[in-house]
Amino acid sequence: MFRSRPVLTGALSLAFSLAVMTPVAAPARAQDGGMWQVYIAGVPLSCASYYGEPVRIYMTRDLNNVGIATRVQNGQPIIVMNPDVLARFQPLVQVWWFAHECGHHALGPYNSETNADCWGVRVLRDQGFIRNVYDLQAFAYDLSSLPGSAVGHLPGPQRAQNVINCSLT
Repeated sequence: MFRSRPVLTGALSLAFSLAVMTPVAAPARAQDGGMWQVYIAGVPLSCASYYGEPVRIYMTRDLNNVGIATRVQNGQPIIVMNPDVLARFQPLVQVWWFAHECGHHALGPYNSETNADCWGVRVLRDQGFIRNVYDLQAFAYDLSSLPGSAVGHLPGPQRAQNVINCSLT
């Protein structure tokens, strides 16, 4: 379980808030069933786009992937996550997956798979979730077994090294 973290001020916290909030009965939901905030690994997570738009979040077991970031027909940014696939990873990596998907929206014109990887790990570092080299090594270990993809995901070992490099800059 993660310790409480304060919200950072500035643009980064606007795009990705990892503040521990007062527990509520249920996360806020959009009219279509999407949520504005989800709990992953016990951490309340929300996302805003590069343009300041709130990002709707959907959790579904129907997705054949850990998560995707996209826009629906009306242009609304959304994140879709599969809780079953997320559960295969340690809690720190689960939170990073959300940060990665949020990064696709938060980066706007600078969006790419490797940039979203970097953005996600830097948010975790800046919010204090990666506290030392051991956290980073355990995190990278989980990523090292992932396959690459045709859409720009680096193969596992390269992706893990890229994320380590990003966390140090």
